[in-house]
Amino acid sequence: MELYWDIDEGKIDSTDFFHLLLKYFPDATTFFAEGTIIENDVAECYKKHFEDGDFLPGSQTIFPKSKKFRCRFSETFINEIADLSEIHAEPELLDHLFLYKNDKPILLWHDAFANAILVSQSVPEDVISGFASELDLKYGKAHFG
Repeated sequence: MELYWDIDEGKIDSTDFFHLLLKYFPDATTFFAEGTIIENDVAECYKKHFEDGDFLPGSQTIFPKSKKFRCRFSETFINEIADLSEIHAEPELLDHLFLYKNDKPILLWHDAFANAILVSQSVPEDVISGFASELDLKYGKAHFG
């Protein structure tokens, strides 16, 4: 059974969220996105920041066929995807989002912007507390698996 921090679902501004990723998870290395209606300019951003390797989270969408992207997590990437979030609805950005540090998941968000966020228990509570507070959401511990 795996332990996670569980950040309650709630209304989250996508632009603010992306900037907070950089602030609270600066050691992240890889950003994974999966979606079924990702807009072309968003897909181009993902391709521009492509990182070679497997799609570690595995496919989250069975049908319809989704697009999957593995990107190098960086300030440049986050700023570009945050800018795109200003002009696109969340489903046009992604359906599912995962943040990894090397081969270890640190943030998992299935049905992003409509579901709870799971964060690895390896992330210190003061980081989770600050992150959840800036999102104006509550957090707790959860067991999965």
